[in-house]
Amino acid sequence: MDSVALVLGSPRGRRFCANVGYASHAGARSGRHWPQSTEHALEVLDAVDVRAITEMSELAEHALEVLDAVDVRAITEMSELEILHCLAYAVDFARYWEPPDEEDVIFVRPAVIAALRPIARALLASPHSAWWTEPIDLLNQHLVEKRNPIYGWSDLPVRIYRTEDGLEQWRAEALATERQFLEYQNADPDRHIGGEWWSTPFANGTTETTRARDGIGALGVFLEEDSSSNEARVQPVRIHGTPRIYEIAGPSDWAKLVDTYPLAVPASRRSVWYDTTGEFRNWFIPDWVSVADDYDAVHLTMMAYLTTPGIAIPLSANSGATVLAGWNPDTTFWLRSNNITLDDDPTG
Repeated sequence: MDSVALVLGSPRGRRFCANVGYASHAGARSGRHWPQSTEHALEVLDAVDVRAITEMSELAEHALEVLDAVDVRAITEMSELEILHCLAYAVDFARYWEPPDEEDVIFVRPAVIAALRPIARALLASPHSAWWTEPIDLLNQHLVEKRNPIYGWSDLPVRIYRTEDGLEQWRAEALATERQFLEYQNADPDRHIGGEWWSTPFANGTTETTRARDGIGALGVFLEEDSSSNEARVQPVRIHGTPRIYEIAGPSDWAKLVDTYPLAVPASRRSVWYDTTGEFRNWFIPDWVSVADDYDAVHLTMMAYLTTPGIAIPLSANSGATVLAGWNPDTTFWLRSNNITLDDDPTG
């Protein structure tokens, strides 16, 4: 499957392409000026008056009208920042614990996908997307600390914690959660109950890093799913030695990782991943403790983010499927902390 088809086969990829289309169609432009901020891009997208469109079919027709009017040559004039702001809007609307919203439902329609195809081609041909398939940039990694919208900044200094013990605790808690949800399912097979939806190693001490782009800064500041704040402190991270990095470049790489290090979670993910994929499957996620035996970190490329999250990905070595959920674009999860240290003072 080619890159365009992979992007349009993913809800995040479709939403991103639609955002670019909305932001670049003739009616959204004033002369040759483009949106200069996420807030401006949101104004463009919010100009589609959903409240005035009561039927899904009418909303789809409106989306088609806008997307069919896009002059793809105009996408070549967009700056990298403008393109990434459109991606940020798609990233922020990622949901893996509930059904797709009305826009995601519309963007999966064949006619809409056909309208998105030239937009996807133009984006992937842009010089600003040339690095989206690149592996981790070991000389350009940053740790991002977000300001808590309720409690403010942490009084504790930013530090890198020992990861290994946290991963063991994560696996113990994951297995305990699976047993609990299996009891729920045995007691009431038809019960629909929310629960853990992520497939990432959210363990005590797990460090996440991302690269910075010239003139833009660290991508983790604004490319964050379900983001609550763009206020952040950014700390450069120094990588030592030659860490073993597993690269996720697309759905097949994620499937291979899960197949090689499987952890069955069919009960705990049953309801939430049915909501996001529409499928009941025998679900698996990676056993991150086992992954850490062979790899120090796992990196998700930008292209992988646009093609992989939120879809049911069949496995070959295990009877079931998996979902990538909760992983931000170009983010590296460090499963071992011996290769990374903080460098310099944080910047706001």
